[in-house]
Amino acid sequence: KLTALAYVTDELLMDATALETYVTRAVSDELAFKLDDAIVRGSGVGVPLGLLNAACTVEVAKETSQAPATIVMENTDKMVARMLPRSFDRSVWLINVNCYPTMRQMSLKIKNVAGTENVGGSAVYIPPGGVAGSPYGSLAGRPVIAIEQAETVGTVGDIVLADLGMYWLARKGGIQSASSIHVNFLTDETAFRFIMRVDGQPMLKSAITPYKGTGTLS
Repeated sequence: KLTALAYVTDELLMDATALETYVTRAVSDELAFKLDDAIVRGSGVGVPLGLLNAACTVEVAKETSQAPATIVMENTDKMVARMLPRSFDRSVWLINVNCYPTMRQMSLKIKNVAGTENVGGSAVYIPPGGVAGSPYGSLAGRPVIAIEQAETVGTVGDIVLADLGMYWLARKGGIQSASSIHVNFLTDETAFRFIMRVDGQPMLKSAITPYKGTGTLS
């Protein structure tokens, strides 16, 4: 149950006729932020169960020689390989905005015959229009979306590959709003109250053992 309460002086309401509309919009944005946060990081106790805390979530470890606070092509390739095949075409990458600089440096490395030295390579994350274009594009053919709720780069949850169509979300109506002049009648303030009832969790109880191959899928 998400709630918000805002107090506005009656003078301000009279002087700014659009204020009530502004308060409603601002509160709606905050409730949406909290809901998004729960969907990504919720504990499931009194709030929705988020992607990062779900039993079905598969975590891909960094490479042995990988520098801290970086994302390399091997990370994202292994994430794709752990995605349930039927979910990949609906999936999106959710990243913290500070992942962007290191993602721009991701490359396909070409080694020498002995496999001991990098002798070439090519960039793998080039946004549409090149460096002068929009900063976010796609990776492995799936959209890249920067969100505030993703963890900082180098932390579990900094980049997430998710099929949000496999997340169950239940809402009891939309945002319910009400106002009262009586709560703070003595100070001549109007109280605006907003309530939203919502719950959610991933559809899978656990990661799936593939019909063929090794390594669980999510």
